[in-house]
Amino acid sequence: MQKQIIILAAVVLSLGCIGTLQAFTHPETQEPQEIRGIVVDKYDAAWYEHQQALWHKKAQANPSDEHAWEQYFSAARYADMLLDQYGMTDRKKAVLDDMAKHIPNSFTYNLAMYQTERDMQGVDASPWAEKALQQIPAKIGRQNTTMLIAYLVMKGELSDADKATLHTLALSLYKNNAYPSYLLRYADNCLRGMETDALYFENGDVSFYAPLILQEALDLHTDKIIIPISFLWLDTYRDALCRKLGIKPFEVTKDYTAMENGNEVYLQDIVEYITKESRRPAYFSPRESLAKESGLSPKLYNEGLVFRYSTRRYDNMAVAMRNVEERYHMDYLMEPLYVNEEQWKGSESIQLNYMVMLAPVVKSYKQAGDTLYANRLTRYLCAAVLRTSLPDEEKQKYFNLLGDKR
Repeated sequence: MQKQIIILAAVVLSLGCIGTLQAFTHPETQEPQEIRGIVVDKYDAAWYEHQQALWHKKAQANPSDEHAWEQYFSAARYADMLLDQYGMTDRKKAVLDDMAKHIPNSFTYNLAMYQTERDMQGVDASPWAEKALQQIPAKIGRQNTTMLIAYLVMKGELSDADKATLHTLALSLYKNNAYPSYLLRYADNCLRGMETDALYFENGDVSFYAPLILQEALDLHTDKIIIPISFLWLDTYRDALCRKLGIKPFEVTKDYTAMENGNEVYLQDIVEYITKESRRPAYFSPRESLAKESGLSPKLYNEGLVFRYSTRRYDNMAVAMRNVEERYHMDYLMEPLYVNEEQWKGSESIQLNYMVMLAPVVKSYKQAGDTLYANRLTRYLCAAVLRTSLPDEEKQKYFNLLGDKR
């Protein structure tokens, strides 16, 4: 049963994932728009290229305006990203050369250099990040804040000063309302369904920073360890994590380069090693491709909003029902939007996870003859879908998971 659920999640989540970009009709405007990132907005590469040109003019008009330069670089970076181009591309090099002339040794330039060189194989980008950490301005935006947090986490072992900086940065995300409350509530529900001292393997901006804000700013779920799977490629992060868990560092005993899917197997082996040796309950975000497409899939069971790793079969639907009845707080899905918060179009797939992951639980309630909980949960799931900005035909694809024709 768990295999069918995982396959369903893989198919349906693709309907609302960040990478599904809508065509954009470019407005005839000469005023640049704020570059907020692909987790917030849903635009194509051409839109970012247009904004790049507009922000370039803005920066040239006022060369000391670091915000304009940051926006100019961000537009170029996202245009490249959406075209699957990383590292020091011609586009980003042109921006960085301009920045080097006008704002050298600045926080904005140093962080832009770090972001660029970080993606270049064999290049140590840490000196740029360390410079930026010493220049953090009084007002810092969400994207720059999260970039520095990611650097500190990847760094592995942190000094007391680094830990204090990480806490301050995470706290600023909360104080500045950098993440809408519905994303924090979703993260809270994911963590509520886990056992004590759990490991949570995930990947992605929202699925990492939302739990981090809960831990650092609200002191919630501090027993859980949030593990970005992509960070496991780094010796510094991986070894520090093993030390924190009280286990020996992972040792390579296979020739992964000789395998057709060596990268996938390598990460799978690390994840299973950490889970087995730490003897902690392990969970996976349904958005994590390793959970859906690798050899881990047969060992992952839907427990509501996350998958749990287990080498033995068990009644995972009973656990999912317990989470729905006793642990999850979903009333907010039925309430009016008391606070005027924007629904991020780039992250709507997270809200849709309620329907994708919990529709099978509705079916289990119906099979058990429990119409009270089946109907209650159905109302929650439909409300989650209705809150998105998806067109009606896209919403219907999610309602169809319940057999609900609207």
